[in-house]
Amino acid sequence: MTKKTYAKRDIPENYVMLNTYRELLEYRLKTSPDVPAFRTKNHSTGEEICVLPAELSDQVDGLSAWLAGKGYRRTHIAILGENSYQWVLLMFGIICSDNVLVTIDKGLEYRTMQSIVGRSDSRVLFCSKEYEDKAALLKEQYGLDIYPLSEVINYAQQGLAGGKPESIETDPDAMAILMYTSGTTGPSKGVMLSQRNAMNNLSVSVNHTNLYGDCNYLLPLNHIYGLVPALLVPFYTGCTNTINLNLRYMMDDIREARPELLIMVPLIIETIYNSIWKGLRAKGMESRIKALIEKNRAEGVSDEVKREMFKAVLEPFGGRLTRIVSGGAPLNVRLYEGFKDFGVEVINGYGITETSPVLAINRMELNKPESVGYIVAGEEVKIENPDENGDGEICVRGSSVMLGYYKDEERTAESLRDGWFYTGDKGFLDEDDHVYINGRIKNLIILANGENVSPEELEGMLYENEAILECLVYEKDAKITAEIFIDEDYIKRSGIEDGEAYVRKFISDLNLELAVYKRIGTVLFRDTPFERTSSKKIKRIYN
Repeated sequence: MTKKTYAKRDIPENYVMLNTYRELLEYRLKTSPDVPAFRTKNHSTGEEICVLPAELSDQVDGLSAWLAGKGYRRTHIAILGENSYQWVLLMFGIICSDNVLVTIDKGLEYRTMQSIVGRSDSRVLFCSKEYEDKAALLKEQYGLDIYPLSEVINYAQQGLAGGKPESIETDPDAMAILMYTSGTTGPSKGVMLSQRNAMNNLSVSVNHTNLYGDCNYLLPLNHIYGLVPALLVPFYTGCTNTINLNLRYMMDDIREARPELLIMVPLIIETIYNSIWKGLRAKGMESRIKALIEKNRAEGVSDEVKREMFKAVLEPFGGRLTRIVSGGAPLNVRLYEGFKDFGVEVINGYGITETSPVLAINRMELNKPESVGYIVAGEEVKIENPDENGDGEICVRGSSVMLGYYKDEERTAESLRDGWFYTGDKGFLDEDDHVYINGRIKNLIILANGENVSPEELEGMLYENEAILECLVYEKDAKITAEIFIDEDYIKRSGIEDGEAYVRKFISDLNLELAVYKRIGTVLFRDTPFERTSSKKIKRIYN
């Protein structure tokens, strides 16, 4: 493989580029006015919402007018609550009324919420009923205006009571979204994104992948991967996005909505994949299905034929699923191959909050699952300070790159240099402008002999063993240490008597294949899963 240190992709003339959320609403109204934009179903109450583009546009106008009537302009408005249509409507309303959306992760402890509200200069908070107690404390400390998230549609109707208001002019390059990162290693940073950042990134992502189809929304709305590509790709392409309100009913929503496309994180992909095989084992079909898969691989059977052959296996997904987009964390190639065996293509991508978020993503016609994708149009990528293997820090420049970190000039200056954003990720480019990631620069283990070891590289090798459900690699007492959470279900069904001994043997054999300085010296086992960030990444907090 030839490694490169620089690549640039210009935006083709046939790309439809959007710059504001208002332009996105108008584009959807023009291209697919009769297709529902969003659906939700509350499985506890049976209540359903189905919204056409014109209804959404009117509600956004009404909510914008209501917010303006309250005197909010360039005001920082926070949202704290579960996924809902009201959350989506409020997001559009805040941005289209020339205010700033501040997202708060509902899973955070109160102390962190308090810090984000204070550091973000939020003056208004919309919250769901479950978080009213925390909202009251925040109101007492910061003097916030508090509104119930459940009333957002009513507020929109109040704004429309006097007739449809005129659209409010907004600056596409002003801060529109303030999002605090859920970092795996350090304190969160307030990422400032403009409408142009988000809409340009959405536009190039859609045109780059050509991923059209009805979708089920399964991610938290307070993260950029959920807020832009996962939520708005189906909206841009004229399809329907069914918003899951509770992951407990994820499969019910999927079965009823019959999606063609799912956009998920690897943790959910793996959970679904494992549940498929658990169901096959329960029916005594595991051996027969594995034999069919091996036969198909040998004969090069097409995805279409596989989907028909395994129609019963894919039935829980509604019968139309053909593609899954993976992002937010590294994807184990085993999952790509596993779904491919059933005729479902998994498209791996790469992005971070600071790039709005998509920097690279694979395509159906050229899918390299071991990479994180082909760089999107409008971006330049360079590999800074490559080592003897051609690996260095991945840097990006383009219209999707953030404005900076809110009120943090020092960290902004560290990350943004001469227009380039330094991602902190280590990797390389191949001859086809695909990006490969080897780990985080800050996570590198620097040994006493001067050698550098990427923990993510070793973790990828460990995950090749199905008995290892979760793992972290780090340095402890001058030794490379692997901390492991075993998949007890796999141990039992495989008839393995001693799971820890089995894993130790695997690591011992692996060490023989590794360079001496990369060998794992200590193996630790844990009884519980690792703590994760709200975006489902394992936190790198070492014992």
